[in-house]
Amino acid sequence: MSSSKTFNLALDIHPTDPHNPLPLYYQVYADLKRLIRSGILRPGDLIPPELTLCDLYHVGRQTVRSAILRLVDEGWLERHRGIGTYVLAPQNSAQRFFLDRSFSQQVEEMGKHPHSIVLKQTLGVIDSTAPEPLQPLQGAPCLYLNRLRLGDSEPLGIQYATIITAHCPGLETFDFNTNSLYAILSREYHLIIARITHTFSAASASPHQAELLQTMPGAPLLLVKTTAFLENGEPIEHTLSYYRSDLFEFTVVHTL
Repeated sequence: MSSSKTFNLALDIHPTDPHNPLPLYYQVYADLKRLIRSGILRPGDLIPPELTLCDLYHVGRQTVRSAILRLVDEGWLERHRGIGTYVLAPQNSAQRFFLDRSFSQQVEEMGKHPHSIVLKQTLGVIDSTAPEPLQPLQGAPCLYLNRLRLGDSEPLGIQYATIITAHCPGLETFDFNTNSLYAILSREYHLIIARITHTFSAASASPHQAELLQTMPGAPLLLVKTTAFLENGEPIEHTLSYYRSDLFEFTVVHTL
């Protein structure tokens, strides 16, 4: 039996899915993190070499390296030149949101149940008032989706999304109180989100936002502007997200 087969049986590694909207490096990152958090990989264990992981996950070496570097940055792994990469003992740290993955995935990884309260879900057409990244698509049909996002029963953020529906007709019929938008785009419409961009700045909670987020008017919020693009370069979704900055630390990870 080959070494990669042996590792696969011992670690229960889940190969990447090219049809999953999440980037390949993130799928590798998430699976390795699952192995660590479940105790399959324990503190002090040496993880398989990069080339073995490439074989197991069906990805290139740079993809594996990006996943490992992210786990190193987060304190899950430690690299030793000439020896290998070891699992570290868990450390207490602030809960974090990473802005290059779906809200539902993040909340689940925090051990919470993702839940939404839909505030608005209506069809429309892209016009001159649309967000700048969607301006080239004026006249295209769209769905306006505003949601209060929660982890268990705790309000974490408010999102105002505009989704181009040319490639996903009937999107308005789904229940987004419980469904992940990105999961629906992948599972039901076989759309692959190849790139996500983010810009962020500070904001203050309006009285209405403060009421929804159970905080004080004027409380500091993090405003995140997100645009998701398909494989052909077309933007399919733009979202304005207002998150409570007193609850979570937000991090952007760049991979090269």
